[in-house]
Amino acid sequence: MKIVHAPTEIAGQMGTLCKELRKNGHHAVGYNCFHTYLNYKGAIINTDAFEVIREIDFLLKHTDIFHFHNANTFIQDFADLPLLKEKGKKMVMHHWGNDVRTVQMVNKLNPYPLPPTYYTDEEIHKQLTDLSQFIDTAIVQDYEAYSYVKDYYKNVFVLPLACNIEDFQVSYPSVKNNKPLIIHAPTNRAFKGSDYIESAINQIQGKCEFTYQILEKKSHDEALAMYRNADIIIDQLLCGTYGMFSVEAMAMGKPVIAFIRDDVRSKFPDALPIVQATPETLAEVLLDLIQNPKRRHKIGKASRQYVENYHSAERVTNELLNIYKQL
Repeated sequence: MKIVHAPTEIAGQMGTLCKELRKNGHHAVGYNCFHTYLNYKGAIINTDAFEVIREIDFLLKHTDIFHFHNANTFIQDFADLPLLKEKGKKMVMHHWGNDVRTVQMVNKLNPYPLPPTYYTDEEIHKQLTDLSQFIDTAIVQDYEAYSYVKDYYKNVFVLPLACNIEDFQVSYPSVKNNKPLIIHAPTNRAFKGSDYIESAINQIQGKCEFTYQILEKKSHDEALAMYRNADIIIDQLLCGTYGMFSVEAMAMGKPVIAFIRDDVRSKFPDALPIVQATPETLAEVLLDLIQNPKRRHKIGKASRQYVENYHSAERVTNELLNIYKQL
């Protein structure tokens, strides 16, 4: 198959999936028109919308499947979708959370408020309505995002985050380290609950020995290099699920702390090793992990195993190919 991913790279997923699709013998390319300090690389072409549009005739002629990301297509207001539909092209929209989370639904489903996304509730509803007129199938990363799109598309598939596990060197927390390094790396402080995390850190100061480091505005490669030294990773406390930061940390064999909503956690494999914490309980959870190096090591080993079993790019891409077959 000839597969085009576009136009927004989220958490390195476009590149990871394209790389693995190529390993499976398919022609796959990702066009990324969204550029940030994270500077994701890999099996994608970093470009802009104008350059991609210049090649639209070629893409229409040669592409079997268009895999769009983050409620974006090639042209603003989805003006390209009627043409793609007319040409009989197979399409899928991959939603990532912030493109579909409405304030109304967050307040209904989540115990903690989240900062508004880049779209209003009305804009999200209109976009999902417009997209689902031309695209029958959507993909989301987990059941936290599922609730926001399930009433719009004919088919919604849950596809786990994909990780090139061979790219991550394992570095389990030492059982002899009595002064662990705790790392938190927010791309959005309000969304991640960083203020609550810093409050918990302040609460346990003087009760135990540890080092706390917050990583901000680092490229993806720079951040990964620093994660390797961590003994504890704190991801996010408000959203109710975990993201790619957690997956990459677990791939390195690190224990991860995050808040997973009960209804969402029930849909994950029972072996999910993420340590549960809320803004109210984080200080207590941290204190226990800091004082138990053997527990950190054990969770780290379970974390690596979980990523190998559930998030490996090979496994996830095989699931994606099964989705493609159903388009």
